Amino acid sequence: MPEVNLKPMECGMAGQGILKIERIALGVGVILYSAAHKRAAGAHIVAPVSPTPNPNHPGQYANVAIPHILDGLRQQGVEPPFSVAVAGGATMMAMSAGANLGQKLVAAVKDELQKANLDVKMEDTGGQKIRSMVLDIDAGKIKIA
Repeated sequence: MPEVNLKPMECGMAGQGILKIERIALGVGVILYSAAHKRAAGAHIVAPVSPTPNPNHPGQYANVAIPHILDGLRQQGVEPPFSVAVAGGATMMAMSAGANLGQKLVAAVKDELQKANLDVKMEDTGGQKIRSMVLDIDAGKIKIA
């Protein structure tokens, strides 16, 4: 079974098999899945806003990654509705209590999803744990652990 494993700052697409985003801590993993087309896109986002309109790593920034993966799906003829899952935004132990970087990143991702008229169907954010997301495209199941 084919497997696409997204690392930090990466975006990717899959049409069969497994789409994974592992070791999501402060960053945020996003998966968009079309059950009608059996196609998915994901991103492992690590910053809210790009200082430039065309960064080297479109998956790095929320304001670039979400439009990027939506454009990729559209180029393949895939339109909403999507199942949308979001995970991450943890507060790491060494961070000061006032930093809230994970929460700011989750808010930026949700803002971009809202701009695209996409509703989050599954979410596991905040806290202090490292998460993984796995989509079995053939079964249409998203798991966050």
